[in-house]
Amino acid sequence: MKAYIHILTWNDRRYLPDLFDSLENQTYQDFSVRILDNGSTDGTVDYLQQYYPHALTTRNTKNIGFAEGHNQLVRFTLDHLSESEINDSVIIWMNSDMILEKDAIKNLIEEFELDKTVGMLQPKLYRAFGENLGDEILEETVKSDILDTTGLVVGKSWRMSDRGAGEMDKGQYDNQTDIFAATGTMALINIKAIFDTLIQNEMFDKDFFAYREDCDLAWRLQKNGWKAKFVPSAIAYHYRGMYGAQKLSIWRKLINRKSNNPFLAAYSTRNQLYVLLKNLTFGDLIFGLPWIAVGETGRVVYGMVFEPQTRKRLISGLRSIPSMLEKRKWIFKNAKVKEKEIRKYARN
Repeated sequence: MKAYIHILTWNDRRYLPDLFDSLENQTYQDFSVRILDNGSTDGTVDYLQQYYPHALTTRNTKNIGFAEGHNQLVRFTLDHLSESEINDSVIIWMNSDMILEKDAIKNLIEEFELDKTVGMLQPKLYRAFGENLGDEILEETVKSDILDTTGLVVGKSWRMSDRGAGEMDKGQYDNQTDIFAATGTMALINIKAIFDTLIQNEMFDKDFFAYREDCDLAWRLQKNGWKAKFVPSAIAYHYRGMYGAQKLSIWRKLINRKSNNPFLAAYSTRNQLYVLLKNLTFGDLIFGLPWIAVGETGRVVYGMVFEPQTRKRLISGLRSIPSMLEKRKWIFKNAKVKEKEIRKYARN
């Protein structure tokens, strides 16, 4: 089984040594690394060419976004696979700020070979933190036992979130189980599932640019009958900056939103509306109406009043409504699973 590892970089040079050290130490080595750089200005491409020439690296002159960047990688891989190779290959996407345990890829591949009808596999991700940042001698990355994600769960508002995020690992997620979806941070995806759900030759919707494109794909995969599974034996670490507060209360999240990256807040708020517009059935709307009315309306109102970037994205996003409705037609025309089956995943 051949794995094609897709990595998108954007000014990520500082993370690459840890990432590639962990890839070189994998017990499973039948993989190729393909990197797309989104217009980095920190010397990322030069660094890759000097120290990791075996990785196939291409470069965009500007940042075209997380979604379209990964689409470019996917198109390149799919265009160079024969029919027989498609049946014996997978794609594993991962962020550049990852550190993999030595059996991570092996355990994902072995699980996939047991059931090639699965759409996505989610590894168990922990958080990693930096200490002594800015000091070239003392700076180091510390692996923690704080969970980053064990897959995506969907709430009754149809907003998805990371299962277990911020929790101390006490064995509560040690069992393999079906999940709603895997995350855009790191996952194995079945190439047949990609072919089955491409819209306008896109895996991720490029109109999202960044944030929640994985949620959109997750819902589409579920509608087309592609299940996702959590594989706790596949372990990796996701860099999260400096050590700080972990699982946050709703009040703390609201306070933090004021100081968060306005880019993140703007795209996340707008793109969640895109996700709903493309995938929500009337029955889903009725089912989740109280939670949608409170949650999404509150975020939109807050963004329009207090966040100029969010206001800008929401207003400009109106132009994309016809495109979203066109994609919605494709999704519902090709759906194979009844909405009641998908609704079973929704929880508080």
